[in-house]
Amino acid sequence: MMGRMNTYAVKVSRDGRWWLIEVPELEAVGQSATLAQAEEAAREVVSLMTDQPTDGFAVTLTIELPTEARTLWDESRKSAALARELELQAAADARRAVAMLLDDGYSQADIGRALGLSSQRVNQLAKSAA
Repeated sequence: MMGRMNTYAVKVSRDGRWWLIEVPELEAVGQSATLAQAEEAAREVVSLMTDQPTDGFAVTLTIELPTEARTLWDESRKSAALARELELQAAADARRAVAMLLDDGYSQADIGRALGLSSQRVNQLAKSAA
């Protein structure tokens, strides 16, 4: 049975033109020209400091960004999730409205005219409400 692989936490941050690679546990640093190269650079740093092969351990990268940019990104993700929820709610409400009008005896043609929908869309909503 293979032993458990060590995992090293690595902080990656922008430093001028370079990405700074920090492995706090080993008090070691490195750099890479691109973020795509950060994991490889981190593995090389750990390998050099521990005399392990670069595939003999795991690394977990935490990419540090400027606070304002990270906050804006996080807010955009929350807004996008809320928009998806609202879109699902709007679709459910539309289906219920069409179903309610059909139950009240409205024709699909009249529902379409009243709600500004094509007959095909009313038909789709009616089928998905059933």
